[in-house]
Amino acid sequence: MGATNFPESINTLTLRQSLIYFLLLPPLYCIYMFLIRRQIWEGFPRAENGRGWIALFQWRSWVDSRQQSIKSAYIKANQPDSVVSAFEAHKRHLFYGYTFLDHGHAKESFSNRVLHRFAARHTFSMIPSLSEEVTFAMNKALSHVEGKWTSVNLWELWMQVIPIPTSMLIAGSNTCRDEGLNQGMVDFVTAAVRTQSTMSMTPAVLQPIIGPLVTIPNRRHWKSICRVVMPTIEERLYSMTKQAQGCPGFQAYVPPEDYITWVIRLVLAENRIGELDAIRVSKRLLPIAFASIHTTVLTCHALMLDLLSTNPEHAILDSLREEIEAHRPASGVWNKASLRSLVKLDSAIRESQRLNPLSSTLVVREVVGAGGLHHPELGWTFPKGSTVIVYGEGIQRDEDVFDEALIYKPFRYAAMQEKKGQNTLGGTMKTSGHYAMTATSDEHLPFGHGRHACPGRFFVSYEIKMLLAHLLTNYDIKMLDERPLTTYIGLNPIPHTKACIEIRKRNT
Repeated sequence: MGATNFPESINTLTLRQSLIYFLLLPPLYCIYMFLIRRQIWEGFPRAENGRGWIALFQWRSWVDSRQQSIKSAYIKANQPDSVVSAFEAHKRHLFYGYTFLDHGHAKESFSNRVLHRFAARHTFSMIPSLSEEVTFAMNKALSHVEGKWTSVNLWELWMQVIPIPTSMLIAGSNTCRDEGLNQGMVDFVTAAVRTQSTMSMTPAVLQPIIGPLVTIPNRRHWKSICRVVMPTIEERLYSMTKQAQGCPGFQAYVPPEDYITWVIRLVLAENRIGELDAIRVSKRLLPIAFASIHTTVLTCHALMLDLLSTNPEHAILDSLREEIEAHRPASGVWNKASLRSLVKLDSAIRESQRLNPLSSTLVVREVVGAGGLHHPELGWTFPKGSTVIVYGEGIQRDEDVFDEALIYKPFRYAAMQEKKGQNTLGGTMKTSGHYAMTATSDEHLPFGHGRHACPGRFFVSYEIKMLLAHLLTNYDIKMLDERPLTTYIGLNPIPHTKACIEIRKRNT
């Protein structure tokens, strides 16, 4: 097959066209929401042997780019950043400069580099503090639950609990229990989602006008966050700068390991003098809050709905409780080894991730190379500015890859691991290798894949395991008659925010 070049980008709309378009926006957007998911879902079965297809109804193709969908993860995961860029794709999709209140930060992926450099390195040392904060958060959120069956809104439960350990990662243990900080972060994330939705429906010519207006709530919530974290940032900036300058009295200073410290540490290492500013550091926290809170809430929410809708005869919750009790340290404080021993729980989480992706398209790259991106097998050339995606939802529900792919089997991966005899140490299975929830592959994409896989996934895995361990061992939970059906807006699943569970305190 001869080489195929895709047509150049559609020109930006004129002001007159944009105004007409804006008036027609609500009905057009509803049509788009239906067409884009239908087209990608129907196109997937036809994309065999790594062949891809063009998503004609991808929203930005109406403005200034196109999107080509490729089934194989090879194209995006293995290309150098000079050819395809994860950051550029995310920046465009999230309207980074508007959403996170700093167009300067949108010029390069500094925040991502901070996490890739420090997150995995220091996650293990954070486990004891994380265990303490998870226990505090769960006890606080469920303080009203006693020995009688009590109805609890599942979404609201996670929205109360998740911000506390997330704030610990971002700003440290001294401030993570501050209600003003946690509410500010939750409110900012909600405003950021609205910003992204609104800006994605706004023609490029109107974005400089609409952007500052629609982000007024973002700025208000950022200021409420600053009221809590600014003293910490200023103290950390002062002490770490003095230490870097070799000032007497600061050489023994050891800052807490959290995202604020990591940002300042990398700024100093790269001699970015202009970044040694408390305001700029505070805005660096916003993308991390956005990436951490709602994604973890969505994962925990879907996981509980999946677990509680399994066949009661299989006694899944009892099986998980037995594993948790068998491996929980006598001190009650979790550690790396004990968490890695929770093979069944790890499997249950990974299986829920497989069936409940945060988006239908999990791995996204923008072509940034001047010569575009050439697919040697297909003879396709994607021009600069194109977006290439992997349809992760289709891959993770592919009957050719997974037996009974549409059925939630909580111990699917535990059985695979046991069958292959992987990672056995002293007779105890360990959640590592190909089947761990943190392992990425072209068949498991919740955390992305390749060099740009989520660097915070190890923290998230420990966090979710601790949350579930606390909930299951301290409370009885009634099973659901059936799992609420998942609904979508475009490519994004909509959580069942009104779903409630019946729980009561266990007699221990």
